[in-house]
Amino acid sequence: MKALYLVVFLLAVSCTNSPDTNKYNSSINVCQYSKWLKISESQEAVLIQIQNPDDTAKIYSIRLPNFNSNVRSGTYDFEAPIQRLACLSSTHIGMLAELDLRERIVAVSSLKYVYDPKLKSSRPAALGEEQGIDVEKVVNSKAEIIVYSAFSSSFTKEKVLNKVGVKCIPNFDWREIHPLGRAEWILFFGYLTGHAVEAKLKFKEICEHYEGIKSNADTSRSLRTLSGNITGDFWYAPAGESYHAQLLRDAGLNYVFSGEHGTGSLSYSFEKIVGLSKGLDLWLNPGFKSKQEILQAHPKSRLLPILQQSSLFCYTHNSNKYWEISACRPDLVLADYSELKKRDKMNPNKLFFYKRVE
Repeated sequence: MKALYLVVFLLAVSCTNSPDTNKYNSSINVCQYSKWLKISESQEAVLIQIQNPDDTAKIYSIRLPNFNSNVRSGTYDFEAPIQRLACLSSTHIGMLAELDLRERIVAVSSLKYVYDPKLKSSRPAALGEEQGIDVEKVVNSKAEIIVYSAFSSSFTKEKVLNKVGVKCIPNFDWREIHPLGRAEWILFFGYLTGHAVEAKLKFKEICEHYEGIKSNADTSRSLRTLSGNITGDFWYAPAGESYHAQLLRDAGLNYVFSGEHGTGSLSYSFEKIVGLSKGLDLWLNPGFKSKQEILQAHPKSRLLPILQQSSLFCYTHNSNKYWEISACRPDLVLADYSELKKRDKMNPNKLFFYKRVE
């Protein structure tokens, strides 16, 4: 009788878990910080799972061979590393450039927003905006995949592109709240291109640099910091639980809206900002290159006392550089904030993204 129970138990276990499920259950999620990306690795396969933040039941799965192993089992979505990509976001370009794989980018949305000099000189195809890309240009570029940001609920050209053999893959790096969670999407590109080892090493380097700056942040000089700018009659600023607020917190800056719930943007009347602006030490991201531009666009900004100081900093002198690189390199953003905290002793030559607004 005991032997019979044992046989029944073993049969039940074998029916509950398929071989593939066992392999992935025994593997470890490579991602440590990302909320929307999971990468599971076994000897014969890699499973990339991308969860939709707006509908968490939707998971886009990609099964690849483990390119660092000779073992193969089952079917794969791609048999070999991707050689030709169309990237519809600046952040995708930055991550591939960080891996020195810019030559694999054969198409982008617009050359106007490309910062990387080497990529720009190679003249990749310009496909247009995400929801209106030129399918013929995609085909002519011979892209194997299109990586898109899924700003809308659907990618309108996905079906027609699939029919011509181009796979469309969503990328939700921009929805990550933790700065290192956003940077971790470099692993997504590393695995797709057969450069997982290099991507892991690069991400480790980014994490160590970021955590080193964070742990050495001087909290005794916590500068009262405002971020954001005026649009119309309202002031828009990152909420207290947002990606940008996390960066300010990790730099040891005292963000005026740090206690406000939410992960997106906040909107306030200008009058409230005038009240908050007294005693400010730092104003980040005013959205303009000079104080004159700020006053021309928004004359009532003259009511902000901090406008009379030299404590305004922004990345707008080279926005393409910021948007292309900062997602992958939050450690460099944090390093800028750490330098800004030195105030009069700050060395402007050490700033990578930011520049004083004068």
